[in-house]
Amino acid sequence: MEGNSGIGEIIGRIENEARAKAGEIENSSAKKVNLIMQHFERLADDNAEKIRKQGEDEISLIKRQIISNAEIGAKDKIDKEKFIWVENAFEEARQTILNLNAQEKKDILERMCDIPDKENFVFCVDKKYINLLGNVDNVKEDNINDFGVIIKSKDGRVTIDNTITNRLNILKQNRRYDVAKILFG
Repeated sequence: MEGNSGIGEIIGRIENEARAKAGEIENSSAKKVNLIMQHFERLADDNAEKIRKQGEDEISLIKRQIISNAEIGAKDKIDKEKFIWVENAFEEARQTILNLNAQEKKDILERMCDIPDKENFVFCVDKKYINLLGNVDNVKEDNINDFGVIIKSKDGRVTIDNTITNRLNILKQNRRYDVAKILFG
């Protein structure tokens, strides 16, 4: 029996050592798991901070883009409206000329025909206005559908378009900025 008690004692010690070793392993594992969890929590916090910062940067960028797009859109609308006002100024000039009385229109047409070497040119006038130039030589009725005179050399080498449409188009090209400056400062 004594032999059995020695074995029992050895088994008891082995069991106690095994329990102690298992406890140590469990404590060590718990500490390692805790360290790993802390590491992952720090990584998660760092990543969350990076994601939050990226989100703030993206929001800031989107805000700037929205503001920039709104400013560009507003400027485009203003420019379009200014363009319309300038076009309207030229159209009002056209209407002012077209609404002149017959004598004023006649004076304008005669001045357009008053060029040096008149005898070398033909003056084409729309049928609507031909009766205003009864006393000018070399006047020809033409379907130009516009107020003004188209001057053509008899040899066909020179043509000068002095119609209101052509003159206003030239003025638009050369004076658009000046008209805009007058209208908008």
